[in-house]
Amino acid sequence: MEKKRKIPYGVINWAKLVRECLFVDNTAYIRKLEDVDTPVFLRPKRFGKSIVCSMLAHYYDVNLKDRFDELFGKTDIGRNPTPLRNSFLVLQFDFSTIQVGTLAEIERNFVEHVRGRVERFATQYASLADWSRALEPDGPAAMIDKVRDIIKNAELPPLYVIIDEYDNFTNELVVSGRDLEYNAVCGHDSKGDVTRESFFKAFFKSFKAGLADGTVGRTYFTGVLPITLDDLSSGFNVGTVVSLDKSLLGLAGFSKAQVKRYVDEVFVEHGLDPSIKPAVLADLKAFYDGYRFLPDAESLYNSTICNWYLRNLVSSRKLPTDVIDANVRTDIGWFRRLAGSSANALAKVRQYVESGEGEKVFRASLSSKFGRAKFFTEEFFPYAMYYLGLLTFENPFRLNIPNLTIKNMFVDYYDELSEFTNVDEARTAFSDAAEALALGDGLWKALFDAYWRHYVKARIPAQAFDKMNENFFRTTFTSRCMDVLPMFYSFETEYNSSEGRCDFLAIPKPGVAKPAQLVEFKYFTNAAAEKGNALGRAEPDAETVEQALAYRKALARRPDWNHPIAATVVEVCGNTGYNWFDLPESKPLPIS
Repeated sequence: MEKKRKIPYGVINWAKLVRECLFVDNTAYIRKLEDVDTPVFLRPKRFGKSIVCSMLAHYYDVNLKDRFDELFGKTDIGRNPTPLRNSFLVLQFDFSTIQVGTLAEIERNFVEHVRGRVERFATQYASLADWSRALEPDGPAAMIDKVRDIIKNAELPPLYVIIDEYDNFTNELVVSGRDLEYNAVCGHDSKGDVTRESFFKAFFKSFKAGLADGTVGRTYFTGVLPITLDDLSSGFNVGTVVSLDKSLLGLAGFSKAQVKRYVDEVFVEHGLDPSIKPAVLADLKAFYDGYRFLPDAESLYNSTICNWYLRNLVSSRKLPTDVIDANVRTDIGWFRRLAGSSANALAKVRQYVESGEGEKVFRASLSSKFGRAKFFTEEFFPYAMYYLGLLTFENPFRLNIPNLTIKNMFVDYYDELSEFTNVDEARTAFSDAAEALALGDGLWKALFDAYWRHYVKARIPAQAFDKMNENFFRTTFTSRCMDVLPMFYSFETEYNSSEGRCDFLAIPKPGVAKPAQLVEFKYFTNAAAEKGNALGRAEPDAETVEQALAYRKALARRPDWNHPIAATVVEVCGNTGYNWFDLPESKPLPIS
């Protein structure tokens, strides 16, 4: 029996990927990358950057020429390769492995990493030259210089230098506020002025010199932020950031069409029940899609987290109950550091959670030069959030949260920065109501009531309600539901139907004999609620009812839809209470 191909979550070696795994073929981007000699590709963490590094290493390695058909024969680039294939000596680094300690420890760890990679390089190409002289020097730049000298004297193919996570350890210094050490690593004084040669800067200058004399043919660096590259200044001012090149946006990440084909392949390969495929696609879209790196570009799925979900799907052969990979979470320390304080961080998080407001940006500023000092100014906050993958283009002028994974993260930040108490009590009350809903005759109204009493009323300060709108309730209520009901429902906020965007949608997972629940929120400030005598009224707002029913009809018209739909209007009246209206059409009638 032929062994089934695996889902490549955690696989960052191209040969292993091709040999053992199902995968999305992004090799066509290799042709476009060749338009630039020194590309730098920046993306949020866990976005599939490392496998691209391995793909390039295997494609260009002169030692792998005889294995080209094995490694690329069934790919796009394999069917139409470029003249540069298998024509370099590949020298790879991965700076995510460098531990951060004192400045002396950082330098020692860096030297050890470079020495280890040069030793591996020497073994890999031992048949071409004697590389022992390259291992004699103590400094990393000197080692690279010796490698270049040997290449030049022996007239060998040039280097293809690949650095994965080039800014990983420098970012750790930045987020922990260790500015003096960061400046020292980049060759700056305590004021940030360029004053000296550092081990890190000298290392990059060696590659720059190699590009000039031909011993280095190409470089490819990945990372998260542009600040370290800019702060290296003359160390490597020849790098070209290609992250915003529209033709390269999909180098890491999956398009909607790729996800559809990939999921089809996964279901066939592993013989999964096709009835759950629509729910799988809905989960992938709701939780991992929405990354629009340019305002006019197609949104992308986070490829690594898609693979995490699909691996869990294949392992359990049913819809995963955990849909948020904790490893994608950005440390709250970044928030505090970028905002300048916990108070400023909370103000920013409230902006996103309470009102749903994004950040106004200027497209040109994304590609401007900004080192650490400028990066941490107030006006650059949204651009930092963009590079970290926490905000993405909502329209040409504004950034906003991309998907439910990040929304859930922001709600966690909101809770943590607000220093809420009685967390266990709130969780117990909400979990009890969720259990009754999922396993018995409990109602959505009871679940919302538990959320209102133990989360909203018990935690949110009264003054916050003057700045809220519907966004706060659809975001926080959804996040709480995701905590306790992932086995039974998939969730969406602002579900985009032909009639507009509904606030909250809970879709029963296969095997759950419950109607879908659609909720449209209407928010009144305390003053507006009092003026209109809104709290406790017998009839809901007519316009909101019309919206809810229109969304219900749009859902029922979907060709893949097979659930009854319960429609509800919830009118929140400041912090004084709410009205819950189950609409007549909300009864679980068959969908026509």
